[in-house]
Amino acid sequence: MNETVLQIRDLNAFYGQEQVLTGVSLSLKKGEVLCVAGESGSGKSTLLGVICGDHQPVSGAERTDRSSLLRIESGEVIFQGEELIGKRPSQMRKLMGTRIGLIPQNPAGSFNPVRRLDAQFKETLKSHGIGFDRGEIMRVFTSIGLSDPEKLLESRPYELSGGTNQRIAIAFAMLLAPTLLLCDEVTSALDVTTAITVIDELLKLKKEREMSMLFVTHHLGIAREIADRIAIMHCGRIVEEGPAGELLTHPSQEYTRKLLNDVPRMTER
Repeated sequence: MNETVLQIRDLNAFYGQEQVLTGVSLSLKKGEVLCVAGESGSGKSTLLGVICGDHQPVSGAERTDRSSLLRIESGEVIFQGEELIGKRPSQMRKLMGTRIGLIPQNPAGSFNPVRRLDAQFKETLKSHGIGFDRGEIMRVFTSIGLSDPEKLLESRPYELSGGTNQRIAIAFAMLLAPTLLLCDEVTSALDVTTAITVIDELLKLKKEREMSMLFVTHHLGIAREIADRIAIMHCGRIVEEGPAGELLTHPSQEYTRKLLNDVPRMTER
């Protein structure tokens, strides 16, 4: 795990005049899982948005008061030697999918709600040069606890529960097998048993493909199960970072100790 896949250096970002990321620096190596943990509103999902190109880099003279616009003030986000900040949307679309994958917290944004899932799978896989292998899709669905996968593929997202759509979004990302997988609270809509199953499958995929994962969560029990390293985020800053076992056993920051006290372990193994 010597190759650095993702390097974030001194990243500062704003919504309007409100600073939401302050001096964020992180690195992620090939085949490594880095969990960014913190409470809601700490900046975790915003960080993923920056990596995915959901921002508008502007100079100080071009600042705007539109609070909905994520603006990069300074810093670098380098993926496999490429600077991502400043890339055009068309350039980012070429990276997203098989090189950078995203499993969003809300699966509603992953699918057209009224189109059959098999049609959406065929279209997306084809756009990335991957054949539609129904048997492999069935295997992946089954591996993460989706029953009756044939019926699910013939369903439309609006007909399914949020938890089922979340697992299908996870299956989608697993089929694309990107170099870097961004996971935004992907287990939040799942029960503990299913969450553990999903984590096991992601870890298996990581091992088989040497996939790197940036895994955002508020649940340190999840981080304990999946992370090689953990970074604790609070108010847009990284306040503590280190190997998972060391950080969870001997946290140096009071905020980390508070998170450990507030979040229960995942015990259903």
